[in-house]
Amino acid sequence: MALWNSVSDVFTSLTTHIYLVTWNVNGKPPPSDFTDLLQLNRNPLPEIYCIGLQEMGVQSWESALMAALKPFDYVKIKSRQLVGILTIMFVHRNCLQHVTSVESELTRSGLAGFYGNKGAASIRMDFMGMNLIVVNCHLAAHMENVAERLNNIDQILSTQQFRDPDTDNILDHDYIFWMGDMNFRIEETTYEKTLELIDLRNFKKLYRNDQLYIAIQEGLIFDMFQEGTITFPPTYKFDPGTDKYDSSAKRRIPAYCDRILYHFHDTAYGNLKLQAKLIEYICHPEYKMSDHKPVSAIISFKAISKGTINLITFRLPNKVWNKKKEETVSYLVRKDFRMNSGDWIGLFKEDFQDFDSFVTYVWANTKTPLSPSHPVSVHFSSYQQMSLSAGKYVLCYLTKKASLCGVSPLIEIV
Repeated sequence: MALWNSVSDVFTSLTTHIYLVTWNVNGKPPPSDFTDLLQLNRNPLPEIYCIGLQEMGVQSWESALMAALKPFDYVKIKSRQLVGILTIMFVHRNCLQHVTSVESELTRSGLAGFYGNKGAASIRMDFMGMNLIVVNCHLAAHMENVAERLNNIDQILSTQQFRDPDTDNILDHDYIFWMGDMNFRIEETTYEKTLELIDLRNFKKLYRNDQLYIAIQEGLIFDMFQEGTITFPPTYKFDPGTDKYDSSAKRRIPAYCDRILYHFHDTAYGNLKLQAKLIEYICHPEYKMSDHKPVSAIISFKAISKGTINLITFRLPNKVWNKKKEETVSYLVRKDFRMNSGDWIGLFKEDFQDFDSFVTYVWANTKTPLSPSHPVSVHFSSYQQMSLSAGKYVLCYLTKKASLCGVSPLIEIV
């Protein structure tokens, strides 16, 4: 649950937004333009983007998404890949100081769990005093495999564990977003009848025979999760490059394979009650390259104006550095944070977009005895700074797995 435990605390709530995309890309390369998919013309843009891909066959997707979001000042805080399943999360730079405890987990489900062609890649973080997780999954295929899909979901829930003892599994998080190619199909219908209902835009009747909807109604899975009203046609299976449903000899019945669900706990912290609201739930038929259409959702949720209690809080005695001199960096460590020998502090240009783009770094000081009131210190030598251009920089404390734990105020190097 959230970091705030005192019922006497009084907070001002903030409404923040996450933009979610799920897309089975069928091994195709990324499109040349993400404007419509990510709704980059919206004003305001969301604080968080999380994109979940399935059947990703080429590695250029991540760099293409980063390039699309770079002009809008988003920072990639984490990506995690399981064969063709990719989950990538971005946060707007203005919100970066509210991000900490970023982790990711994988679950391999396909081929008895050995190959990982099915499963899930999840990313979680603490954000603005709350915590959230996004699960991106690709479940077992084919009409008849409902039980296997349900088992896939149970396996994901039972195997993914995280470091924070208060949120060590998926369902412990304040806000849970679950998306992916879930592969649930539409029963009690035919190819021809389904096309007729699509032409009539009778999506409600199709939805009533949807396997996921039925499983939820029967209490088999996703208890208390919510899904928006589906007002768009089935997103699978298309002839690639067209808006035409499967014209092959198999004539697969169109289905709502690609879904986004969410859940939040009926919990209050002080005067703040958790709340999430679906703003939009749509598909994007203009993207025709795959046999699936991408689906997106915008969800608002309540956060705390008091902000995140960072694991690492920087204390900079000098915010203007002379690159010819050694500089000292001090930081406070939250008492429940376990430092490890692989932790490091990176120096980044002000406009950095991911944690691989550091210009120099030092290993964190994990030997000094910790005290919540006495800072730990490290040193950046003049040698490390000599080649740096003058300008503004920022420090990030990161774990061995590049989990963000703290961000410094801006530093000017002269």
